[in-house]
Amino acid sequence: MHPGSALAKSGNIIPFGRHLQRLQHHSTAGHRTATEPTARDPIVASDTMRWSLLTMLSFLSRSTLARKGPLPMALLRPNDAAFSFQTQSTRSKCSGGTTSASIFSPAFHLPAIESLHQRGHSHRLFSTTEKTTTPVSLTRNDRDHLLDPYEILRNLPSNKNQHNQDMPKIPLPTHLSPTSLETFHKCPQAFFFLYILKLTQDPPVTPQLARGIICHTALEEVFDLSPENRSLVNLENLFRREWGRLRGNREGNALKITDGDKRKTKKEEGYDVLFREEKGDDPTNPGYDIAAEIDWGKSALDLLKNYYELEDPREVRNPNPLTREMWVQSRFPLGNSNDENEESFVVRGKIDRIDILPSSSGKVQLQIIDYKTGKKPNFKYSPSVNERIANEQFWKMKVYALILWKMIHQTDKTSEQSRIHYGEEQGKQKDQYKYGLSWTLQQRLLQACTQVQTNDPTWSNILELNSLRLMYLTSHLDDASANNESTDSRSIGRANHLDYPLGASPSEFQSILDQTEHEVQDIAKDIKRLVDMQSPHAFEHCDWRYCSCHELRRKFVRGSVFQSPDLDF
Repeated sequence: MHPGSALAKSGNIIPFGRHLQRLQHHSTAGHRTATEPTARDPIVASDTMRWSLLTMLSFLSRSTLARKGPLPMALLRPNDAAFSFQTQSTRSKCSGGTTSASIFSPAFHLPAIESLHQRGHSHRLFSTTEKTTTPVSLTRNDRDHLLDPYEILRNLPSNKNQHNQDMPKIPLPTHLSPTSLETFHKCPQAFFFLYILKLTQDPPVTPQLARGIICHTALEEVFDLSPENRSLVNLENLFRREWGRLRGNREGNALKITDGDKRKTKKEEGYDVLFREEKGDDPTNPGYDIAAEIDWGKSALDLLKNYYELEDPREVRNPNPLTREMWVQSRFPLGNSNDENEESFVVRGKIDRIDILPSSSGKVQLQIIDYKTGKKPNFKYSPSVNERIANEQFWKMKVYALILWKMIHQTDKTSEQSRIHYGEEQGKQKDQYKYGLSWTLQQRLLQACTQVQTNDPTWSNILELNSLRLMYLTSHLDDASANNESTDSRSIGRANHLDYPLGASPSEFQSILDQTEHEVQDIAKDIKRLVDMQSPHAFEHCDWRYCSCHELRRKFVRGSVFQSPDLDF
């Protein structure tokens, strides 16, 4: 049973079957068409597009970007796939040419948008990899060298000073994420490989993962622009610019980089393997499949266009988004008491976006939003199966809501302690501040609370977590809740979103959070139980054919980790 499935049995929340139609009612009737006043297709190399890009650079230079200095006039060379994602049919239609295999116009150079924020973009969710740990990369060249789990454990920082190196300890992770919790529940062995031994898959970055991460970056940074400038053109160019940075110089084909541009981190160097192909016998001189890169780029632009049809970011007005890419974290006791001396663990991760919803309740209602570049589930099965699928999709979101609500209460608690014990136990309170809301977020919330009148000015009384929203950038073409007859000519399904209400009453809301917290604690206890056994064989694998545990397990000496004799793949 997946964590979260017990919620429907508790009787304290609305069963998913009752509001399944509410989840699915966002059909094509609610979609907006992404249109641009300057061009029907914003990625066509035409005179109209050339004009719109110059206009775009003009407004960027007059916006807040001007504070970071002049825009770099970085031009692309012909055949630069990073910025040349075009659809052939549109190019033929709008530029007057015939359909051609060439998808880049050598006469047209697309300027890059200057970086809006000098910050790194890694995986959306927190990884338990310690900063001092170098992940073990399993490359194809390692297939003749099988791994020993104890040898990997000896090299972990936590075992560096251990006296008995013959039997190095399996460390208990003190920091978890919603993703790692879900991974353990589905497959303890995958958790052991990824979050204890800290292995990376081969390759470390796949085209699907890269597309998701860069789309998230573009969807985050588009809101750095003023509402009138959040066009589909700029959204796509934010994707192109980030990919141009990550792809680097490939066979002399790259953007010109100025000294002020953001450099790649160690983790981002994994993008170098994307679309690489063998080129002769010299491994130091790889070639790249530019055609595959272009197809991949087109698929990403299709997802962003889908988003634009679902939600026009120009209509998202202040104070929304309230926050983006927000790190959240909270401490959980392993037991059922709130004793600060009890053994505990931290769960943290990153919320894509939080919005403030219109409300007549007298409270500020918040909605947690998560972008999904995968397909929306197609609820075409029995009510019980549909309910299980929905619970699986929303479980991590409920963990985020739980962490955020704990942070809200921690902020109230820390503020109260500061008033009562001013100047006392400063070190202890400093530790507690990191588990509360940031000062910047509190200031934004104060601006949104001007109409709230209450006798209890605490955040837990002013704020209310209203709902969760999964915003899928595509769907199954046969999903009638997202597509209609006009979708026949589309290559991918339309974007769609699912909403999960967090209770119709305070008691129902608290029931959802309490159940989620029990599930988080139960998973953490199971992790500790297996770690206490101090054996790699304690972490058993799953029987799902596509789980990463099977690929990773083949890298180990046979018998050194658990493997069921009944497994036939």
